[in-house]
Amino acid sequence: MGNTKSRWQSVKDYIGEVKRVELGNFFSYQMVNNPRWILHTFARYKFASKLIGQSPLLDILDLGCNEGYGTLLLTEYGHKVTAIDSDTDAIMWARSNLGENVNFICEDFLDKCYGKFDAVVSLDVIEHIEDDRKYFETVVSNLKKDGFCIIGTPNETAKPYASKIGQLGHVNLFSAERLRDTTRRYFKNVFLFGMNDEVVHTGFYPMCNYLFVLGITPRKDKSIVEEKKWVRNDRK
Repeated sequence: MGNTKSRWQSVKDYIGEVKRVELGNFFSYQMVNNPRWILHTFARYKFASKLIGQSPLLDILDLGCNEGYGTLLLTEYGHKVTAIDSDTDAIMWARSNLGENVNFICEDFLDKCYGKFDAVVSLDVIEHIEDDRKYFETVVSNLKKDGFCIIGTPNETAKPYASKIGQLGHVNLFSAERLRDTTRRYFKNVFLFGMNDEVVHTGFYPMCNYLFVLGITPRKDKSIVEEKKWVRNDRK
């Protein structure tokens, strides 16, 4: 037991004194009431970070960053990140505690252009926005001509199983097919992924709790791809 305590003390000595962080309001609520949400959120941002990769170093825009915890995963390889959210309290907390690594901006990002970025990441956002056309046009307007986006959202088919707080504000849920085909109107190459909890897989899409879409190379003329009538249940 003594050796175990000594080894753990060496770990504590290595860490030393660090800046203490008091969690923001939303994250604190989840920590106490729904800790699995924290695991899932970090897993989603980790997947986005892995898709982006280590090099080359990129300029990344995080649309709908909340308190910025997940955003930090986008900076771990040295990428430059700008993060936007309309929640004043969340951004104030993020600036005070995480502002050394990320440029946090507080405002409604729809119809705004913050520059030309290599990548746009936007997780758990589109389901809160009624006008997905305006959302995608905002994503495209902030990308370089060879840029890409990573969008994540709860699957429409998982709605009956979502918690009450998970359903609050969800006004525009997507099925896998609708998310893929809508993204095709704005990007030349589109790849769809499914996730259950923290596991990404290629299983039957209606059984996925969460969806990711990777859109590569924005289209110059969105009218090239005609809008379709979406079916509510995916067959792939």
